[in-house]
Amino acid sequence: MRQLVEAEQFASVASTLVDAAAGIRTHRGTVMLLAAPSIIGSLSLAPLEAAMLDLGMPYRRRFRLQASGEGALIHVMGPGQDSGPDYTGDPPRLILAGQVVEGLQGSSGDSRRGPLTTVAQAHALAQVLAPSGTRVRRMRPWLLSGNWLHSALDTTYDPVFTALRDLLVEEGSARVVSMPEVTTVELSNTPWIEELALDAISEKWSELDMEGRARALSHLMRPALARSTPSTARMEELGWHRVVGPDWDSDLASEIVRAAWLWKENPAATAAHTFVDSLLTTGRAPVRE
Repeated sequence: MRQLVEAEQFASVASTLVDAAAGIRTHRGTVMLLAAPSIIGSLSLAPLEAAMLDLGMPYRRRFRLQASGEGALIHVMGPGQDSGPDYTGDPPRLILAGQVVEGLQGSSGDSRRGPLTTVAQAHALAQVLAPSGTRVRRMRPWLLSGNWLHSALDTTYDPVFTALRDLLVEEGSARVVSMPEVTTVELSNTPWIEELALDAISEKWSELDMEGRARALSHLMRPALARSTPSTARMEELGWHRVVGPDWDSDLASEIVRAAWLWKENPAATAAHTFVDSLLTTGRAPVRE
């Protein structure tokens, strides 16, 4: 896998994350992992826990809003914080907060900016900690999840999301396919899609040429044009650019929908712990009963 801290999108946070990783790896005590009991908090803690388990390092997981104590700590801040990561040593204490960064260079050389979420930063830190870790590698497709949940995709094009998606494809950690090519799709976030129509197109997909596929998918997605949501950028991702991890029968957007149900059916802390446990053991969201 490509080192995320070497990617352009991580340039402004790389040195902080590398310093934090060095301090955490040499720390001899338990590291507290702290986040709010939200889906973003869970997605940020999971890769960090994966690295700790891969390394055999002692840690504790806690879902709460405020930090306490003076020991070693990684504290994931909420989406409203955008000051970027901050690290102090002895003992190692890292604050992860989102930051707006350069995502891609436009064709005319202009800078296109987007959010570098705590989820993406956590994956980068986890990789520095345990670059060959089995759990860290298995969780790699979730690198995009913070950007998928960020409001940037609801208002405009997110260059960081696109850059990270392309990185996953280039290194072989994920595939990008159209909706009919996904075996199991959660349709609750695409209410304009008729399940029978999707099934019919999926069955014929292998028989269609490029023009036929484009026409069929455009027909399937057309009702969304009359709706205020989703945005054009998100609609394109839902229809044409589904992200599928190795050996997945589902896609990332569907996995996130499935995970979100945990918070609808359980107390927040229970949902958060259940989700992280599932990611650590299977690399996937839990299947609904």
